[in-house]
Amino acid sequence: MESVMESNSQPETQLEHLLSELHELNPNALSFDGFDNCIIGYGCQYTKDPVLIYDEQKMVEHLVWNENWSFEEAWDYLCFNTFCAWVGEGTPIVLRAVNDL
Repeated sequence: MESVMESNSQPETQLEHLLSELHELNPNALSFDGFDNCIIGYGCQYTKDPVLIYDEQKMVEHLVWNENWSFEEAWDYLCFNTFCAWVGEGTPIVLRAVNDL
């Protein structure tokens, strides 16, 4: 995992704008390396700082389509290494959408 913002350049895309905004709100927010296309926003729980929110299904599809993994490989990897990861208060949220059930 890495810090949300690693440079001081001006935001150019919607994602860069969102990351810049989040960095101002929570400079300790972390991101999952290589899954920027799976970010759906940021959010927080009551009294907690905001963190990035990733779409679970998009993360699986990213590994299947972009890394040529099987669905089972992608699911197993993400369940073991990412979905249950806790690295402190800046840990991102992984969302399972209702339409994915």
